[in-house]
Parts: sequence; structure tokens; C-alpha cells
Amino acid sequence: MKSLLYFAVILIYSVGISHKADGQVKLHTEDLPHFYEAFDSVMTTKDTLKQADFVQKLYVDKASVGLKEFMELRGGSTQTWRKFIEDNKSSLIEKRPWILSVLSQETEIRNRIALFKKYYPDFRDGDIYFCVGIGNSGGTIRDRTVYIGTEVAAGSTPNWAVYLVLHEFAHTQQWVQRNINSLNQNEKLGQEYERTHQNLLGKCLEEGMADFVAELVLGQQLSVVNPDGYIAFGLKHEQTIWIQYQKEMNQKFDYDKGWLYAEKTIDDKRMKDLGYFVGYQICKSFYNKVKDKKQALNYMLGLNLTDENSKNFLLLSRYKVQRKHGQ
Repeated sequence: MKSLLYFAVILIYSVGISHKADGQVKLHTEDLPHFYEAFDSVMTTKDTLKQADFVQKLYVDKASVGLKEFMELRGGSTQTWRKFIEDNKSSLIEKRPWILSVLSQETEIRNRIALFKKYYPDFRDGDIYFCVGIGNSGGTIRDRTVYIGTEVAAGSTPNWAVYLVLHEFAHTQQWVQRNINSLNQNEKLGQEYERTHQNLLGKCLEEGMADFVAELVLGQQLSVVNPDGYIAFGLKHEQTIWIQYQKEMNQKFDYDKGWLYAEKTIDDKRMKDLGYFVGYQICKSFYNKVKDKKQALNYMLGLNLTDENSKNFLLLSRYKVQRKHGQ
């Protein structure tokens, strides 16, 4: 298993133009039409050498700075993209209008980031890159930059990118990303981080906090935005989830347990990423109970989620599952 510090680092259409989102936030979409230019050319031949040449010249050689960084983080090369196109032709055709719809979402993304800054004046500016990867990452960050893998993340829902950008930008504001360079450059600090950030609870708070902040800035309940998602599911099965979660929350984070980045069985039904839901509920409980909302948001995003601090935050949140009628 890769180190926790690694996962802290990788939390994961307008040609040639970068659009200012607000202040110094820039939205980059130029890689998307380049990809589909390459895709259309690949479709004209069965010669794999010619296909690779199209991918190289029309996508890889024209890659933005962000796409090159995304390749470093999540992989991607001329041959892997050629094979990805070959293996996912139907999906890439279906998702094409959804992926290219990012252009029509730019104004809303800018408006929401501007609102984010009003809620959180200590907001760190950064860049947003919309790319087409190789099917292994919908959203990834490094320091203050957000990378969106549209081939994974794009959906038919209007403004699908807005929530995802807000979620990932919330991660860039958190303590770990504000300190990631120091953690990577100082071996002792990095080791101390790994020693004190092992338990499931802290990881769930980190992810759930990004969801809660995204909902706050979006101004819409995530359970409504995605009625088939883990938050809507969690609200219906909250008591069972919480009973099971408490047994494991102070144990070392383990993918195989299914709380994060995998599926968990609850009430004979399977759902992915229920740890996000738990963290989201705890953060919402904390925020709702603090009178000064700006102070509450500052505290959450500035909190170093060590195992000990995570336990204390849960206590401060006074999170409690409300029993439903008949239970």
C-alpha cells in the first residue's frame, strides 16, 4: 500500500485560451478539443502506427502545462491514449457533448469561486485544468492546482463540473495542501505526518469536508444534485452506517474495508464512498452548531486532521444520528 502522504499529494473549450475564473483562478479547457481532434483522426484508420501518430501530434504535442502535470500524476502516454480510445470508443462518443459542455459551465464556475472567496477570504488561488486522461481519475489536486479527468467525471447532468471543481478546490484550501511542499521536502515532517495521520476518521473528515464546503458554495443539497449518490443513500441508512462506522473509525485506514474509494454493504445494499457521507455529516453538524459561520469554515479548513485532532473535532461537532419515526 502506498503511503498516506502520497494520497495527500494526489487527492484523483476554447482553443489556446485560459479564462480567468476570479482573481488569479484560471480555467483551462484547451486540451478537450485537442483530444477529440485526435479521436476523430484515430477513427479514420485501423493502422495503429498512424493512430499513435495522430494522438502524438494532435493531443500530446499540444498538451497544456496542466495536462503534462496530470500525466505525471495519473499516467498517460501516446500509446496508452491510443489504446484507451480503441477500448472506449463508444463511451467517448457518448460523453463527447458532456465533456465539451464544460465551456458552457465556465460562467457558473467563476461565479461560485467568487462566492467561495466571500465565504472564505483566505482562499488560495490556483488553476483548473480540464483534461481527458486514461480512465483512472475524475478529480486530482497538487498543491493549489485542480485537474479534472473529464472522461471519468463528465455526466449528463447540467453543470456537472461545478460541484466537482468546488470539491477539489476545497481540498486545495485544507491544511495538508497548504503544507504539502514542506512535508515533501522535510523528511522528519513527512514521517511525523504519516505517523499521526493513520486512522479512517481523519481521512473521511478530509473528504467529507470538501463535500460539505462544495455544497455550501453551490447552494444546493448534494442529495438533490445527485439523488442516486452516496449522500442521498447515506441519509436513508444513516443509523446503520453510523453503528458500523464507529467500530472502525479509529482504526488504521484500509481500502479493503470499503469506506473510501470502494463499496460498502449497508442494509443489504452496496454503495461506494460512504466515508465521504460520514465526514460530510460531521462537518455539517459542526458548522450548524457554531454561530460565527465564517469562523467555523476557517477552523475546519485550517485544521490539521491528525488522528487526535480528528477525534476532538468529532466531539466538537456533537454529531448525533436522529432516529426516524418507528425506529
